Amino acid sequence: MRRILVRTASKPVRMCSPDQSFAGTVPTMTVAEPKTRSSGSYKPTLIGIGISLGCIGILAGTVDVHQTIKALRDVDPYPLFVSVVLTAITVACRALRWQALLRPESRSGFWSAVEATLIGYLFIAVLPGRVGEITRAAVLGRTENVPTGRAVGTIIIEKIFDIAALLIMLGVLSLIIPLPVWARTAGLSVTAVFAVLTVGFLVATSVRQRLVGWIQARLDPLPVLRRCRPSRLANELLRAANSLSSGNLLAVQVAASTVLWLLAICQVYLGTLAFHLNTGWDAATFVLVATNLGMTIPSAPASLGVYHGITVLALDVFNVTAPTALGLAVGMHALGFGTLSLAGALCLVRGLLLGRFAIVDLWKWRA
Repeated sequence: MRRILVRTASKPVRMCSPDQSFAGTVPTMTVAEPKTRSSGSYKPTLIGIGISLGCIGILAGTVDVHQTIKALRDVDPYPLFVSVVLTAITVACRALRWQALLRPESRSGFWSAVEATLIGYLFIAVLPGRVGEITRAAVLGRTENVPTGRAVGTIIIEKIFDIAALLIMLGVLSLIIPLPVWARTAGLSVTAVFAVLTVGFLVATSVRQRLVGWIQARLDPLPVLRRCRPSRLANELLRAANSLSSGNLLAVQVAASTVLWLLAICQVYLGTLAFHLNTGWDAATFVLVATNLGMTIPSAPASLGVYHGITVLALDVFNVTAPTALGLAVGMHALGFGTLSLAGALCLVRGLLLGRFAIVDLWKWRA
């Protein structure tokens, strides 16, 4: 009797003669179920946009906008030009620090690290959240064949060094100037969260093999996670801490982080000079610390509104009027994010034209 194969969307149905067995396999035709995105995935974005709009509304209702425009017109451009030069040096230092973090398991060219960093800044500026951090890890994975999990792990370590530097500066400032209540409260809150997350990450790296083994046994077999293999991702992410086991590489991290934040303080100080403020290095440092810690708050792209509101609050401690402080915030924010975004856009276009990566590679995770 002739065998007839009937395929359906769910499973194949085979009709055969009584003397034939059902041994063997027949390829099936599957119909992909439509994927729907949960509305909950939009909640962080909507909350961030709401926070930014709220800050902008408060500033618009409490600050004399005409005086802010006047402060922007009276700005001295020369200190701002020097600040742009320092921005370029800062990006180079960040690339060198990232190269050191990727060792000893991975290697990255200096230009590739700069390119990925600038493209990351571009997406941080134009998209809510910190999407740009994932983008720069994905770009480096494509151009230098670095596992994305390892690249993300190095970015986490970068943030540990950065937040530690900010908290140290805040502690030193508390010995020099009387900090307002909101600054002390925010500092204590960030310190507590930072300590918990850092200790958790370091503990996870110390038991990496057992943790990866547990994930491999419990999570990898799950149908939802089978394709992405979370154990492999966790292994690469935690292996990023290996660079800290080398004294030389650890010294590079400490030195690079110190130089980076000294340059950042200089940039804010140059901004105060450009806006003719009679403040010193302590004010520049406090603005830097307050805005960087404040930008961890979920907000719209480039921390719009949040950055400006925190700058006004920080400079109020030094008796700077709100319109002038807002002018400084607008100028520094536009200069910083504008310069980095433009450079990132040029790197993005260049990379696409040269075939170094494709649009799909900007979010693709690599093993």
